[in-house]
Parts: sequence; C-alpha cells; structure tokens
Amino acid sequence: MNDDDANLAERAPDLKAMRRLLLIAVIVGIVAAIGATAFLWLVHELQTLVFSSLPDALGYDSAPWWWAAILLLVGATIVAIAQRLPGRTGSGPLTGFHFDNPLPIVPSVLLAAIASLVFGIALGPEAPLIVLGSALGLILLHRSGNAQAKQAGAFLGGTAAIGAVFGNPFITAFMILEFAALGLAPSALVVPVLVALGASYLVQVGIAGIPGVGTHSLSVPGMPAYNDIAIGDLVAATAVAIVAGIVTLLAREGGLRFSRVAERRPVPALYIGALVTAGVLTIAMLGFDVQIDQILFSGEPGMATLVAETSLLTVLVILVFKAIAYSIALGGGFRGGPIFPATFLGVAVAVAGALLVPDVSVSALAAAGIAAAAAAMIKLPATSALLGALLIGGSESAIAPFAILGAVVGLGIRLVADQREARAANAPASVPNHQAND
Repeated sequence: MNDDDANLAERAPDLKAMRRLLLIAVIVGIVAAIGATAFLWLVHELQTLVFSSLPDALGYDSAPWWWAAILLLVGATIVAIAQRLPGRTGSGPLTGFHFDNPLPIVPSVLLAAIASLVFGIALGPEAPLIVLGSALGLILLHRSGNAQAKQAGAFLGGTAAIGAVFGNPFITAFMILEFAALGLAPSALVVPVLVALGASYLVQVGIAGIPGVGTHSLSVPGMPAYNDIAIGDLVAATAVAIVAGIVTLLAREGGLRFSRVAERRPVPALYIGALVTAGVLTIAMLGFDVQIDQILFSGEPGMATLVAETSLLTVLVILVFKAIAYSIALGGGFRGGPIFPATFLGVAVAVAGALLVPDVSVSALAAAGIAAAAAAMIKLPATSALLGALLIGGSESAIAPFAILGAVVGLGIRLVADQREARAANAPASVPNHQAND
C-alpha cells in the first residue's frame, strides 16, 4: 500500500460518517419543513379565526379595539398556563436562538408561542420554529446511541425549520455560516446544513411535478425598483440606519428591564404586558386610525399599509407604539422570535425618512433600516444585510450597498451599547453568544 492508499484509508471513516450525516440531513430537512409548514398554517388559521372570522360573525367589518384587548388577555392566560408545564416555556426571545431544548420542555414552549403569535403579541415565528425543528430532529434520532448525532439532528432540524419562514434558504445558510465563524456552531455541520435547507426547500416548492407545500413570501410590498445610487440616498440611508438601530436597541433595553419584573412575578407581568399592549393599540386605533396589524403581530402583515402611509405623524405613532409593543413582547414572558418586528421598525423609520425628505428613495432607506434593526438585535451583520436586500422586492443589485451600510451601522451601535453595559456591570465585554445570551 502506497502513501496515497494509506491516506485514503485513514479518511474512509470520516467519509462514511459524512455520508451518514448527509442522509440524516435530508431526512431531518424534509420532516422539519413539513412540521414548520404545519405550524405556520396553524398559527395563520387561528389568527384568521379570532381576528377576522369571529368579529365578522358578530357583525364587525374588522376586529374592534376592545376585541383585540380581550384576545391579548386570553393569550396572556394561555401563556400563564404553559408556564406551569415542564420547562416553564423555556428561554425568552432576548436570550437568542436555542437548538438544544430537551424534549420534555418543548410542549410548554410551543404552547406559549402559539398563544403569543395567535393572539397578537408583537413577535415573529422564527424562534418557535427552531424549537419545533430541533425537537423533530431529536425524535427522529432518539434511538441513536450517539449523543453527537442527536445534537447534529437537533441543529439540522432547527435550521431546516427556520428556513421555511424566510422563504429563501440562503438567509438561513448565511446565519449558520456566521454562527460557525463566531464559533457558535461546528463548521463540520455547514455542508449538512446546506443539504437540510435544500431538502426543506424542495418540500416547499415541489419536485418532478409533485406540488410543494408552498413557500413563505418574505418581502416588503410596494417598494419601487432602485437602479441608480445617489449620494443623497447614501446620506439619508446612514441617518435611517442610525435611527433604526437606536430605536431597536431602546426596545430591547425596555424588554430587558421588563424581563427583570417578569422573572420575579411572571404571571402579573404577562397581564401587565397584555394591558399595556392593548392600551397603545387602542390609542393608535381610535386616535390615529391605525390598523391592528401595524401594532400587533410580527409586523409582516402590516408592511403594505405602512409603506403606503402618507402621514408622517401616523408613521411616527406606528413606530413608537410598535416599539412599545415589541419591547413588552420581548421581556414580558411571551414566546416568539425577535427578528421580524425589528425589521418592521426599520421599515417604519425608512418610510418616515422618505416622507420627511421626499427626494430620497424609500427602497434604499428601507434596505438600510431593515439591516440596521436586525443587526442591532441579533448581531449577525451578514445575515442582516442579506435580509435587508432580499426583503426589498423589485429592487435591483444597486440596493446591496444600502443593506451592507445598514448592517454595519446597526452592529456598531449594538457593540457600543454592549460595551457600555459591560462597563456598567464592571465586567469586560464578552464574545457574542447567540445560543444563550444574545
């Protein structure tokens, strides 16, 4: 046997393990995509039932403010019940993304997440999708005696599930690459993650004439194409990115402060959060004719109306009240993801900027605002930049510099804030940990 044969023999076990891992990635990706699609369908159908069908049956064209207030309290009650289950609904949206929840706590997490999302709490579905996908990965590999294989299955399931909500597998791929670059995910899982995301996407779009379960359209509607970069747009986008990053951090800081109350008195905090959210919603609806979905929910349903708004005052009201509802959701004991409401804040700042300075492009400002808000919240600049660029539907590649600019500005604002927090606590700033302490 020559040296080449010896080297090949040494690599054979690794290649065999990789083939097995890739097969696991395909199976887990398919199952996680089906589970994620079912979860999103359930949340959407229940939202439609309680916010549209039932009010319509009572003779209302749309849900009145008092109906939304009742639903928020119902959601808080269900979350309070979930807190009595094993695991007490797990970790909140301020603690980052978790791919390693033990199976016994998953029911409490998902029940709290469904109650939060269905009844209007201002959070997104991405975090509970990760929990669901991770749980499915663990279930598929429950008979495996290899602890590392189980961990890999949970991670692959979580990434495949969250890929279903972004509508584009490359956003999730960028996220995992950043995790790996930060040392928060093993680099050996990067290729299996791509395979899992590919399998998940095939489930969504279909194959060989077999229809898929459908993709989740992720875009900001009504944005005009942008093909020619102007200096004024770059200046305005920088200002929008700074404001969007600061607003997002203020919402996060409010959530952190409220979470300290929720840790001591979890059930009262839920009801306080529901009542405060109902209060700002009532003021917005009765005083400024703002629609429910511009204050409640993840923010995605209200994007089209926000972009079409022509009153600067109304946009500012939406921005402030959405930030308050988001802050309450982050720290009040509810369950969901932090990304989508942050992107809504970024778009709101952009729309306000375009109304204040009509000559600038709202598309360019929105790309910067989305990326800045996302980076300020999750500290993943490449993922945030890609999110900002892809969310602006109809725009050309000229939008990319604005998304990159926003992501860098948002990350810089967050890092400055983290350093100040570290100095205030008399401790050195630590490496970002998206698994446990984002």
